[in-house]
Amino acid sequence: MSIRAVAEKDFRDAIRSRLMIAVAVMFVAFTGGGVALGAASEFGGDSALAVITILMLRGTSVFIPIIALGIAFKSIAGERETGSLKVLLSLPNSRLDVVIGKFIGRTAVVSVAVVVGFLSLLIASAIAFSGELDVMGLVAFMLAALLLGIVFVSIAVSLSAFTRSTFGAAVGAGSVFVLFQFAWAGLVFLLRYAVNGFDWPSGERPDWAEVLTSVNPMEGWRTSANWLVNKLAESGETAQNGADAFYLEPWFGFVVLALWIVLPLVVGYLRFEYSDL
Repeated sequence: MSIRAVAEKDFRDAIRSRLMIAVAVMFVAFTGGGVALGAASEFGGDSALAVITILMLRGTSVFIPIIALGIAFKSIAGERETGSLKVLLSLPNSRLDVVIGKFIGRTAVVSVAVVVGFLSLLIASAIAFSGELDVMGLVAFMLAALLLGIVFVSIAVSLSAFTRSTFGAAVGAGSVFVLFQFAWAGLVFLLRYAVNGFDWPSGERPDWAEVLTSVNPMEGWRTSANWLVNKLAESGETAQNGADAFYLEPWFGFVVLALWIVLPLVVGYLRFEYSDL
């Protein structure tokens, strides 16, 4: 077997367990809810579509990480607990094959569910607003959602490779979610507080604090997602954000996301490679 074989097996297992179907249904419900809220608003036409976009962007930033972490945190730890990991490694597959294959397989599950969800969003929006919708904007939004899902699948697979039990992987996944969604800004502030001689910081945030804020994958995703949606919505015209600092540029958001995809897999693999089963 190989990376491809591991990924295909993982994807087939997700289909057999109806995991992918369940996730797709949740995405359809999520996108359908966004359209319903937009249609029920007091606005009409482009304004209602703008409401939907705002709701979906905010909802996606929470919903996608939860789904991706939930799908992938058992990917390796679960097989280690049941003993099937030894069988998988005896086929033969290297541990690198398992880590990368699981990442690709779980990414495929999330991707199919996201595509199905956004197709339902496209259809529901076309019906609700009589065909008046920004197709390219929705496509850009779907691509941004896929990118966020890939980031958190990578983190979850890494946690699953790093820990010896599904409980440990679940705790790690929950901690990561809280860290990136709620605690990151507080930690940056505490660091500023310490650097300021344990005195309440005042004035504008220094550049190093801005950089630390920007390397949060959620912040990187917001920067890149906003640029991507604006880029495609404007039919390829370059969206200017007037940023002066490099960490405010759209390309930096993509770099942050790329690092959060690659580095967790590297760390998880190295831990997995030298750990006992």
